[in-house]
Amino acid sequence: MDKKKIAIIVEVVPIVSAVLNLIFLSIPEESSFLRFISSVTMFLAFFGFVFFFVGRSMGKEDKTVKILGILDIFATISVIAIYIIAFMALAM
Repeated sequence: MDKKKIAIIVEVVPIVSAVLNLIFLSIPEESSFLRFISSVTMFLAFFGFVFFFVGRSMGKEDKTVKILGILDIFATISVIAIYIIAFMALAM
């Protein structure tokens, strides 16, 4: 595999994790497996900025990598927003 394909795969991980995390948070059923998967996806989505830098260093000038990098930053922002909403809900 060339660096461009690896960069695209690396950059897709936090985006998919953020979407899966939002889906798992909206499921009303609770189980230890779902809680574990939700924690893992939250962790991967939170560190989207790390994947952004890794993908940017590997796929330097590729347009797809740049767009996915922006979505990685949005994945990190979405996780921070979820934490802010949770802290505000606990404070009320």
